[in-house]
Amino acid sequence: MANITATDVTYVIRDKKRWGPRYLTHGTIAFGDAALTYPSGGIPLTKSKMEVTNILSVEVVESNGKGLIYEWDRSANTIRIFNPTQETNVNANRAGVEYVAASTAPAATTLEVVIIGF
Repeated sequence: MANITATDVTYVIRDKKRWGPRYLTHGTIAFGDAALTYPSGGIPLTKSKMEVTNILSVEVVESNGKGLIYEWDRSANTIRIFNPTQETNVNANRAGVEYVAASTAPAATTLEVVIIGF
């Protein structure tokens, strides 16, 4: 199977507000169809489709309720997906296991996001 690419990600921008010198953008990022696989390093994002030139932060404010952990990777501009795991030690630390590249095919997923950028 082929990996999810940047062209396989759909964006819907619902609101964009000026916040000082920055923009606060609210919308959705959708990907996956259970046929394309998770790429190494995460789901690639496209800055221009998020209506910003420079991204300071992407916060996932609501996911699809599947119990997965979604994290924006600043250096790669990707959304990484983790399966939660059990406590790892007596301090109740939790660790997640990232999806396996090229072998995990995410189902259709829509994430509500808030993007801060300029």
